[in-house]
Amino acid sequence: MSYLSNLGRAGFWPLAAFGLLALTGCATHVQNTANYAAPTGYPAVIEKRPDIVLVYPFTVDPAQVQLASGVLAKLQSKGQNPDAKRAEIAQSVTATITQTLVEDVTKMGLPSRAAYPGEAAPPGAILIHGQITKINAGNAARRTMIGFGAGASQVEADVSVLRALPGGMVRPLESYHADATSGRTPGLALGAAGAASHVGLAVAGMAAGTVQRSRTGLEPEAANLGDKVASNIKQFFASEGWIAPQ
Repeated sequence: MSYLSNLGRAGFWPLAAFGLLALTGCATHVQNTANYAAPTGYPAVIEKRPDIVLVYPFTVDPAQVQLASGVLAKLQSKGQNPDAKRAEIAQSVTATITQTLVEDVTKMGLPSRAAYPGEAAPPGAILIHGQITKINAGNAARRTMIGFGAGASQVEADVSVLRALPGGMVRPLESYHADATSGRTPGLALGAAGAASHVGLAVAGMAAGTVQRSRTGLEPEAANLGDKVASNIKQFFASEGWIAPQ
């Protein structure tokens, strides 16, 4: 069961609870999984346009990263630990999504930055939390040579948008389930001689508001997922009157 399904339709939640939870040729889908009714009697500050939108690093278990058998064999032949590769991919995907959301929200006209895990939020701030539920690295060689979905990579995540309240509490506003795959474009072996290879923008480390990038190959999917989620969030912000309707 998704952690989002455990949220009430309306109410207040400790911020710490969410801290614990929390491309080219890509096919991406985003489903709105909940809209939350505003409870009565909450402080007027949460009615105002937010001064800041904080994007928290999405939570992820590196052990859930699926590596292709060929990648595993190559790592093992070199005496390298597959878990280190899984951790690198997980960190890359998380930071790419975070950075994409920060950039997209900033373009909407609202100040935004990446937040440290567990960072306290000022009352009235909008918080974006997420949990990555699936990372399949796929097979880059099959994607390049065959295409049409062969060796496809995939990233899935649950996302929640919340409002910070006094006393370290939060109120859920919206939630989404999003997934992105590497698409079904033809590979080089089938005539797509001009197909571009993935230019990985993986993250080797992250501080609040900054990322350092390296190559792992799943960043197009992660970035596309972030863009699509941001598009849904943009519609919600417009409905609240915080940004101009599009």
